[in-house]
Amino acid sequence: MGFDFMAFWLLTVSGVMYWGTMCLLVYRVRRSEKPLIWNLWGMAIGILALQASFKWYLQVASETGPSLSLVTEGLSLLVASCLLLSAILAAPFLRLPKRNRELLDVIEERNVIIHNFHERIAGALRQVQIAMEVGKPIQYIIEQVAELSRILQVFLEDLKAGVLLGNKFEVALKTLVEDLCPDPSFSMVIHVDPAAVEHMSYDVGCELLHIVREAVKNCLAHSGGKKIWVLVKKTDSARILEISDKGKGFEVDLVGAQGRGLGSMVARARKIDARLKIHSQLHKGTTVLIEVPFREAASAGGSQFTHTSSTGKMSPVGAP
Repeated sequence: MGFDFMAFWLLTVSGVMYWGTMCLLVYRVRRSEKPLIWNLWGMAIGILALQASFKWYLQVASETGPSLSLVTEGLSLLVASCLLLSAILAAPFLRLPKRNRELLDVIEERNVIIHNFHERIAGALRQVQIAMEVGKPIQYIIEQVAELSRILQVFLEDLKAGVLLGNKFEVALKTLVEDLCPDPSFSMVIHVDPAAVEHMSYDVGCELLHIVREAVKNCLAHSGGKKIWVLVKKTDSARILEISDKGKGFEVDLVGAQGRGLGSMVARARKIDARLKIHSQLHKGTTVLIEVPFREAASAGGSQFTHTSSTGKMSPVGAP
């Protein structure tokens, strides 16, 4: 009687492990680009799970159910343990094809950036050469050299900040956030609406990436949270960039527009005629919201910066 009781519990545990393994595979297979092998694996384990469940049902519901063997059910539990462990160990490989594709996108973007930078530098040098050949005034040549210096300075500043934008804003955004968050325990949710970044100018994209950089750095340094959301969406009149966390928050009124990198974000928002809002509540997290009108007119005095304190009051800060 004691052996039958032990065999029954071995059957129960192995059945639960079979079902757990199948659920894990079903969850993970959604992230795989080639799910056939994982589906076959899941079907095989599913059959074993159904078989174990049927035996368990007969044992409980019928007084004349099949007698259980301690050896047989022990081996079944061993098989279930091996399958569950293999599923857990194999799960990271499901993400490799997606990650490889993302890395290829990053390499492609880097090639585009290098090509565009080369074209801009070559064009500026060509203008200087032509100006010298045709005998342009020295002041004109000085202006061309100054423009060349400005291009180099902007590129080096973006390079130092990790802001490298090619043709795909989404790739640049994900690369920037991942570079800022190397800790695997820190979770990131990044979603970009393709309609929101369509026809986005290079200047607007770069300034938005710089704002994201400051906001994410603030989150990592001060929020104490372990998850961050970066969302880009579209409304009828503007594109919206939202960076939020569920950290400890802070008193925006006390920090002001010059603390925690907020002054830099305000200045960059002004460059693209954007509105920047910050909402933060103690122990409830912080949200940075940037609204960029579709006209994208780079008006130095056309933007507003507002913040929401823990009391919920909105007020302009740093407005011209």
